[in-house]
Amino acid sequence: MKKTVLTGLILLFGGLTLVAQSGQYSHEGHFYAGIQQGPMLNIYENYFSYVENKKPLDLITFQAALVGGYDVNEMFGVRLTAGYAKNAAACNTHNTSAHGFYPYTFSSINVFADAILDLQGMSDRLTAFRIKLYGGLGLGHSFNMTDSQHPWQAVQDPSTAFGFRLGGIAEYNIFENFAMYLDVCGEAYSDEYNGLLPSLKDQTDVYEGYGGFPFDLRGLISIGFIYRFGQF
Repeated sequence: MKKTVLTGLILLFGGLTLVAQSGQYSHEGHFYAGIQQGPMLNIYENYFSYVENKKPLDLITFQAALVGGYDVNEMFGVRLTAGYAKNAAACNTHNTSAHGFYPYTFSSINVFADAILDLQGMSDRLTAFRIKLYGGLGLGHSFNMTDSQHPWQAVQDPSTAFGFRLGGIAEYNIFENFAMYLDVCGEAYSDEYNGLLPSLKDQTDVYEGYGGFPFDLRGLISIGFIYRFGQF
């Protein structure tokens, strides 16, 4: 019985390998849908206070997103994502008398429209493994801000910010219509995304405790799965 199961697994794995290596996958004209999730690095105002207070790992949270897209041809595609995340931020540290640690968390819904370039699709030989680059524009809506207990700095709740992002995808087609992928992405939002918007004086005088950078940043790594529907 064990030999039969082992033989079956070997044949199944070998069959999947041969199918994946056949390179006969065409993405052109296919709609697809899927899901992705993974860890996220939060880099907002005063993120360094997490390091100073020996809690750098608290800057890593998790996110997930629903994905829908369309492959225009082998080279170009478009994609919409709607994601949810828990975020970690902090209020001003160095300008307070106690120089305390004032962390807070918040939830966010993030929607992006991406334009995708398939590098493998630019060649004559299509394979099961694809490397893609993309850029996108979107919106981030932040809400459910927890209380940081800061003595004077207020956090706006809720807050909506414009965003843009750049990323790369390593995709592997397990079957003709089913694929898994790794998505690495960097996102930037206008400065009010985390509920804090430094004043003109803050930005001009570059008070210690503000980054002075006009964007709130997130770094995301996601594992995803997509299903491609019949060609349209």
